[in-house]
Amino acid sequence: MSKAVITRFQPSITEWFASIGKIKESEKFRKEDVCKHQRLEILFQKLGLLYERPINFSSRDLILKTPEFLKIYNKNDLCAIRLIPKKDRLPKFRMRGLPIKKCYNDWFLAQKINYDDYVAQICPHSETLLWSISFVINDKMIFGEIIRGLHSQLTHGETESELYQFQYDYKKWRWSKYNQAAEKQVKKIVNSLKISSKGKRKVLKKLLKVKFCRDFIVGYFEATVWPDKKERLIDFNRMLPRYIKTPPQLAAKNSSKFVSGVPAFPGKTSGKAVLVNEKNISRIKFSSGNILVCDNTDVRYLPLMKKAAAIVTDRGGILTHAAIISRELKKPCIINTREATKKIESGNLIFVDAAKGIIKKL
Repeated sequence: MSKAVITRFQPSITEWFASIGKIKESEKFRKEDVCKHQRLEILFQKLGLLYERPINFSSRDLILKTPEFLKIYNKNDLCAIRLIPKKDRLPKFRMRGLPIKKCYNDWFLAQKINYDDYVAQICPHSETLLWSISFVINDKMIFGEIIRGLHSQLTHGETESELYQFQYDYKKWRWSKYNQAAEKQVKKIVNSLKISSKGKRKVLKKLLKVKFCRDFIVGYFEATVWPDKKERLIDFNRMLPRYIKTPPQLAAKNSSKFVSGVPAFPGKTSGKAVLVNEKNISRIKFSSGNILVCDNTDVRYLPLMKKAAAIVTDRGGILTHAAIISRELKKPCIINTREATKKIESGNLIFVDAAKGIIKKL
């Protein structure tokens, strides 16, 4: 059976911003997210770029099981169902990774909403992916991450495969660790967003309200490579580059002889380490100035993140939602150490250099 992507503790970036009290930003992100498929459809129509193209229904079509919906329902393929609000300020709901009958009966029908307020989108879903990619294109460089497997590893920080970071300053490509297959895939997807035609740039600038840099569309992008080896965009956000302006330093080599990882937000500090996990998070004693050490962060960790002098995790990537929020909180943060929770014990005094991605025991 497919593993459903459960987002109970890993909400959208919209909800993350609301959880730290940035309501205006949260509302802007909500509006940006609701319209992302319109932007992806424009890229599909004008450039031929594939994306997880939804089939749109009224939510009532699903309730009434209209003939068009039953054609999809009876196939019982894996799918994603998204409920997109028609009115401002209503939340978006989504579930993916389940056969459509189970997704419909166990999830869709359980939603306590006015179905007339929502459009239902049914999107194709693949149980396995060859590659997943997140990247930013801005006026300084193109940078991001690529990993084998599901994209939730990048958005939620649930990294299981090896993470490859890349940077391109419009002159030279740099990699945290070189992988020929990863490089080939990244360049193919990134270059698909380079628009050489001045006429096309003019059309896209008007339709998408975007900027260009060196003929590349400026924005934050997510993409996946399916088993059929075709690339599909899954997100195009125009706001996020404003919150990730400074490209992070590529992962440092482990020269500390203790623990090292990927810098997510720079800064130096020292303090007492406190190891937190799902079993002890509800009862842990965590004081202001402690250093949070954990496998990965989610919204349950937010009160600790606010108190922490620094954040160190075993897993995660530079563009995960939690890493973006650590930057908003201006907390020195090192992610993807792979071994912090094994080598660091609660009570250890440690020094964190989040500019270099190095942790030392004092």
